[in-house]
Amino acid sequence: MDQDRPFEEAELFLRPYYLLRIRSVSGGASGEVWLRNNEGHGADTHLFNVPRQRSAEELKRWAERAVRAYEEG
Repeated sequence: MDQDRPFEEAELFLRPYYLLRIRSVSGGASGEVWLRNNEGHGADTHLFNVPRQRSAEELKRWAERAVRAYEEG
């Protein structure tokens, strides 16, 4: 993600089954990680919120580590 470009909301795929929804907030970015429903029916499942980070890149790195931990149990 380009940190120089302002954004309000964005979505980013993490691995094949996870989606990071990012929101611009004062002083950085926050977001949520969702488990995608790839079968075409039903809704995605909210897994957890991502705490505010200084940038969207930091938010993405935090979310990627959290998804790895989630998968490892």
